[in-house]
Amino acid sequence: MKLSKIKKTIEQVRDLPTLPVISNKVNALLYDPKSAASDLAEIIENDQSIATKVLTLVNSAYYGLPQRVTNIAQAIALLGYKNISQIVMTLSVFETLKHSKRGSFDRKAFWLHSIATAIMSVKIAEMCMYSTPEDTFTGGLLHDLGKVFMDGYLHEEFNEVLDTAEKNDISFYEAEHMLFDVDHAMIGQWIARAWKLPLHVVASIKHHHQEVEARMGLSVSSDLFIDIVRIADIGVRLKGYGCNGDGKGYRPTLSPDHFKRLPVFEDDIMKILESLNEEIDKAKTLLSFAI
Repeated sequence: MKLSKIKKTIEQVRDLPTLPVISNKVNALLYDPKSAASDLAEIIENDQSIATKVLTLVNSAYYGLPQRVTNIAQAIALLGYKNISQIVMTLSVFETLKHSKRGSFDRKAFWLHSIATAIMSVKIAEMCMYSTPEDTFTGGLLHDLGKVFMDGYLHEEFNEVLDTAEKNDISFYEAEHMLFDVDHAMIGQWIARAWKLPLHVVASIKHHHQEVEARMGLSVSSDLFIDIVRIADIGVRLKGYGCNGDGKGYRPTLSPDHFKRLPVFEDDIMKILESLNEEIDKAKTLLSFAI
């Protein structure tokens, strides 16, 4: 990609709509130990669109709750503070990007991969006894954010990457580096910075394809949550949840290097993946309301 195209890309990133205020407020609550369920309920209720979607989702047949939920406080009590926060964050991201330009890429399959990675990230973080496992959800959800932008605003280059990955049975990331000097992780990082997302989310997007020795530039570039999101992404691709643009003949691998800083092993990851079906069904229900 030529310098002129890179400059134009950055300018287009700046023109993207920002995330709704509600997502930033919910993010802030998640990192505030003094926050309460009532604070979350108040924020959600002030955004009628999100509140309606949350209630519709919670009352869907899939959740099978014993009673009809009529307000957000009740939803939080039944499904939990963390679950409702993550639903709101996901809905906010989808709503922001819903009307962005799109090409031939299957957005629903892409977002299923993204949600599965977010769910998997939290489960790995909990197994590792990471201090704040919920921190990894947004990083997992948005790790491939740059691909949505590429599909809409760099469509010719995006299709070239998809074709190269398919013809050579390689990953989308490998195909990018065969063709260009810019990749989806860089673009996603620019968007995350423009949206003023928490630094750990920026780092997860920027570094999710890199070994720890190659990560630099941010104060949290070497933090363990990046390892967690990276392993979650690979695991979800191995299991085949959704689609992320890799060639159909490509199969990612987990190596001992992926686990050298975490108290888990490949067998643990595979066990988590085998238990994800119910969570993935919930993700599909969420997608049906959001996309």
